[in-house]
Amino acid sequence: MTWIGDEKILENSTLGERVVERTHGSGATVAFCRKPGYLRRYACFSTHFGSVDDRYRLGGGDEISLPDGVAHFLEHKMFEGPEEDAFLQFSRFGAQPNAFTTYLGTTYLFSCTDHFYPCLDHLVRFVQTPHFTTENVEKEKGIIGQEIRMYDDRPGWQVYLNLLTGLYKQHPIAKEILGTEETIAGITPELLQECWRVFYHPSNMILLAVGDEDENQFFEAASRLLSERDMGPDPAVEMIRTVEDPGPATRERRESMQVSRPKILIGWKDIHDGLSGRELMRKELVSEVLLECIFGQSGTLFEDLYQRGLIDDSFGATYQIHPDVGHSMIGGDVPDPDALLEVVTQEIERVRNTGIDPTDVERQRRSAIGYLLKAFNSLEHIAGTYCGARFLDTNPFEVVDLLSEIGPDDINQRLQGYLLPDEMSCSLVVPG
Repeated sequence: MTWIGDEKILENSTLGERVVERTHGSGATVAFCRKPGYLRRYACFSTHFGSVDDRYRLGGGDEISLPDGVAHFLEHKMFEGPEEDAFLQFSRFGAQPNAFTTYLGTTYLFSCTDHFYPCLDHLVRFVQTPHFTTENVEKEKGIIGQEIRMYDDRPGWQVYLNLLTGLYKQHPIAKEILGTEETIAGITPELLQECWRVFYHPSNMILLAVGDEDENQFFEAASRLLSERDMGPDPAVEMIRTVEDPGPATRERRESMQVSRPKILIGWKDIHDGLSGRELMRKELVSEVLLECIFGQSGTLFEDLYQRGLIDDSFGATYQIHPDVGHSMIGGDVPDPDALLEVVTQEIERVRNTGIDPTDVERQRRSAIGYLLKAFNSLEHIAGTYCGARFLDTNPFEVVDLLSEIGPDDINQRLQGYLLPDEMSCSLVVPG
């Protein structure tokens, strides 16, 4: 099986990074980023099937709904082969394997210093060779059920999950990636096999390697591996997206747990209508710079709150983006959640009226670029950024150029229509 279409080059001179991207005849996207002088190699095989992918159609047929947690459950079961666990073979090669499921996708990976190509062979083959039985699926329900209960006992996770359910009315991003003990109870070997057939088709997957390897040798190995098994025609899956209504589901969620100090997360929902690619990435970057200007550790608000004892070093702010929704979050461990909430809402309105200081915008913009220059020295960061960006239909290496274009007007314009009281929800975990 050969390559389809022209080779693509994604690169950025400021970052000093270059990714070569090809489309294999099986439909898979195959990409390589050479890092001369690095001893470690890193490879991942990712499917664009995450926890929010809960409804779909095949060939224009009826809507099919999936139970919460099935993508994560499938990730767990893929490592169990008919003869042995996939982890064992990686350990023989001295490699470090892992896997994770996010809202957008599921990734299987390894890092190694030796035996890169035997590890690559093993990675592709075990992901393309599922083994589901009634016995091993039932056993996994107990294991994942224990994992679910463990997260239920973590205050930091509960305050986050409660914020999502407070922000979102319909969107599956508010659902637990692991599912619940009730939802995973209905998972069967047949369901897992069908999800694997539909969502683990090469046309829905990315194979990426990062490290000091020969580019042509990698693509030859990838082509050979992806040609070994006939995965059938593209299933032509149509994902059904949930349209989220404006406004939060609830204004506040409060839960009592065994904590020494209250935990708070304040969030604002964000709905994108028709944004994709470069514009979606730009919105994410503008939002992140905005949050750092108001709530960042180098700002006057953080210093004031810290000196007054209303926050500690756990306080932070972040923006999370997805294809159709996003949200900002600020918070941490605090002695007086009500006092913090009052100060935060007052400060947002003050800055909305006065505008962000251009000096703050420039400082945060330069800080973000500096962080990226350092982060792209990490093989894991390159791989994670690349796959996440491609799942959002964005170019990961445009980020520096986009940051360079952002100015005070962009930040102030964003603030006029964002961090509004009618899109806000608050999650609290208090001692009890």
